Amino acid sequence: MCMAGMAVAAPSPSPAPIESKTPSASTDSKNDRKINLPVPVGEPVKGIKIPQYDDAGKLTLCLTAETAQKLNEQQVELHQLKVLFDDMEEKEIVVEIPHSFLNLETKILTADSETVIRREDFKIVGETAVFDTAARQGTFKGRVHASFSKGVTINQP
Repeated sequence: MCMAGMAVAAPSPSPAPIESKTPSASTDSKNDRKINLPVPVGEPVKGIKIPQYDDAGKLTLCLTAETAQKLNEQQVELHQLKVLFDDMEEKEIVVEIPHSFLNLETKILTADSETVIRREDFKIVGETAVFDTAARQGTFKGRVHASFSKGVTINQP
């Protein structure tokens, strides 16, 4: 589910992908755990992969980016980000964001560029987005376009 295999566009002192191996809780009281990203502040890194695990050690979400740069101990700037996770129906959801920022403490991802969320039966495109990687919930901002495949129903209150 979590694969790096992306082309690299920016210079980096480290050509190999870096993977944070520290498990991270997804939606429980341990949400306050910071994502551990063992790279120096100010150094651009190519092919970064940031997996998140639940308390049982199961991979719940994976962020991969062509390049990442820690701006400080809390903020990471990401280029060509791809987020992979499974929804409640065990269907893979892919989120693609050209430019974004991840707060390592709050686990909030802020996309300041067009964001695409895709599953086998829908595609949603928004101007910008905010995504809570721990709760796996997000909000689009600006213009939003959605398209659904045949057979998809929308539950309304």
